[in-house]
Amino acid sequence: MKTFHFILFTSLLLISCSQHVPTDLPSATVMADADTLLQKIDGFGVNITPAQWRGGNLKPVLDMLVNDLGAKLFRFDCYGLADWLYPEERNEKGKYPPEYLEKIYTSAVFTDAWETFRYLNALGIEPHFNVSGRIPPTLGFAENPKELSDFDGYAEMVVSMLWWAREKEHLQFSVLSPFNETDLSYPEGPGLRPDNIPPAVSAVVRKLNEYGLGDIRLIVMDDAAVDINRMQPLLQEASFTGKIKAFGFHTYGNGGESEPPCNWFTSPTPLKLMAEQINKSIYRNTPLWLTEYGDLDQTGLIEYEFAWRSTRRLIKALNDGFSAGIAWDAYDNFHLHDTAWALYGLLETDTIHWKYTPRPRYYTAKHLFRHVLPGFFKIALTPVDTEKKSDIYKIWHDPLRHIRMVAFTSPDRVHFTLVGMNLIEKDFRLKIELKEFNFHSGQKLYYYVTSPEKNYERMKSVSVKNNCAEIILNGKCIFTLTSIP
Repeated sequence: MKTFHFILFTSLLLISCSQHVPTDLPSATVMADADTLLQKIDGFGVNITPAQWRGGNLKPVLDMLVNDLGAKLFRFDCYGLADWLYPEERNEKGKYPPEYLEKIYTSAVFTDAWETFRYLNALGIEPHFNVSGRIPPTLGFAENPKELSDFDGYAEMVVSMLWWAREKEHLQFSVLSPFNETDLSYPEGPGLRPDNIPPAVSAVVRKLNEYGLGDIRLIVMDDAAVDINRMQPLLQEASFTGKIKAFGFHTYGNGGESEPPCNWFTSPTPLKLMAEQINKSIYRNTPLWLTEYGDLDQTGLIEYEFAWRSTRRLIKALNDGFSAGIAWDAYDNFHLHDTAWALYGLLETDTIHWKYTPRPRYYTAKHLFRHVLPGFFKIALTPVDTEKKSDIYKIWHDPLRHIRMVAFTSPDRVHFTLVGMNLIEKDFRLKIELKEFNFHSGQKLYYYVTSPEKNYERMKSVSVKNNCAEIILNGKCIFTLTSIP
């Protein structure tokens, strides 16, 4: 009798389970073509300030960002404001006395900055210096002190910091982002009119050469808005060729503002139009970076939505031709521009115990940061029409319009990474045809999922068979299929 009851219970359990496992899921097929290389990827990372160094307490956080998240790019703001030197201290030649520089650059604020930077160097990271925030009034116009007029004075201040970092602190770096959101002006950075952008950049280049730092390349202009007309004077200035590492821009929000009927995700955005404009200029093939991206919500009540919006913007920018993405911000901190505590961090900061906890936005960033390495190439990813039938509503019947994806390969085509967002509200079967990859026999791909219920959870590995792979996507999830564990 007990045996009968056990068999009956087992049978009912199997029937019950089978009712929750769909046997005929909606599906679609895409082709990832390693033979069609698009832009080269420079990497992903975070904006960071050293104010929470606290005698090395930040070390485990930096370890996590580098070794777990996979951050390779660190946009490093030493001071948080652009007024750490007083212009009145300069001598008749416009230079700061050595004793004054030593006083400033050995202060507690800068000592924490050097130690944080040095620790990142030890982890194999070369951060790039970023300067942001208000300027001393005497560097601005008399009628508008917030707008930069003394270009040489500003450049002298910025480059003196780099000279000290290299010559006195022996830090390793090769890139400078000398301006921040000059289109917004105070409190984000000094205001700059479009026609003053070239002379302001020229002053920085000239000072770098004067200080023996001519190898330093620039990221410009890190503006808040993408304005082609504002960038035109810079794009027409030929003297900066070879000096510009990348063009930097910022983007925040849910990635769907002014969404037209034809779908924002497939329509040209200002970022796409800017990429096209730069590639028509003398600076063609210069990379475009998102030097700040994310969302501005401060309620803490829509954590997964925050992560979703941020990821959507980054994937959109990659599909628009961008080569790097730097999240704002690494961890919650006191934002000097606004003199307020900000909750933009991938990591939540506990200011009582100074502990750091990953938020959902950390896990969604990890999908790209950890599995798309510098030097990888974005590759073509195209739908495959498996039915080949006439359908007047084909574009509206296509489920792939609800799945945002981007694919990459290593230069030798040995590695593959696919990252996507499934907007479909139920499970979905995705088939991937893998063309021209140098996979070994029995190739396995790792599958990771983040959803409201999962934080970068590793799913069952997927076998590549006949140059194809297949995964089941959970509803409203962010996913990665990759050869990199």
